[in-house]
Amino acid sequence: ICLSGCFDLAQKVSLNRDGSERYDVAVSSTGIVGDALKNADLLSSARGHVTKRTIVRNGNVTRLASVGFARLSDLGLSDEAISVSITGKTFFGLGPTHAVFRRTFLVQNAKRAGERHARTNDETGNAVIAGLFANHRYTFSVTLPGSIEWIAPLNINGMTIKPRVTGDMFHGHTITWRMPLGLALSKQLLHFAVGFSAYGSFKDEQTIPRGSASL
Repeated sequence: ICLSGCFDLAQKVSLNRDGSERYDVAVSSTGIVGDALKNADLLSSARGHVTKRTIVRNGNVTRLASVGFARLSDLGLSDEAISVSITGKTFFGLGPTHAVFRRTFLVQNAKRAGERHARTNDETGNAVIAGLFANHRYTFSVTLPGSIEWIAPLNINGMTIKPRVTGDMFHGHTITWRMPLGLALSKQLLHFAVGFSAYGSFKDEQTIPRGSASL
């Protein structure tokens, strides 16, 4: 994440009943940052084709990337980790599978870059970051099949970010967290966790790390 310009960031993960998944990323900006986005590589996949496209409207550049994959280990990510953990099955294995979706987003590198840029302590650095990105948003959403059993609270600096839940048990539920980008960048780590149950082919899986980031 580059702190030299302002942008909106949206990330989405979709899990299907057959265990396959899809990852979508969209970054929007203007000016120098927007020009840099036009050919940016936003996603990397060990297997599967990454679809990339750029939309330019009234000077605003949106770079989109999307990849579908059969299992999480096909997706190589830096600065984040995604996993699905099976917690059990009902009716002697004949009922729905109970599982937990987890995602950890490492934002400490961006925070440290902001602090170096501002040459301030943590408290003032957070205020500078919040000011830089006051009018920009960070959005993360996950679509899961079946029923949602629980959603872990997401608390940032004493503020609870309440997600929006849409959909139904037949077509899947989408849980969306939306927050000011500066607020998201004020944390070292963002943890998202959702418990769900559904009929389908699920197993314990996680993404593979890429780059120097450690989760």
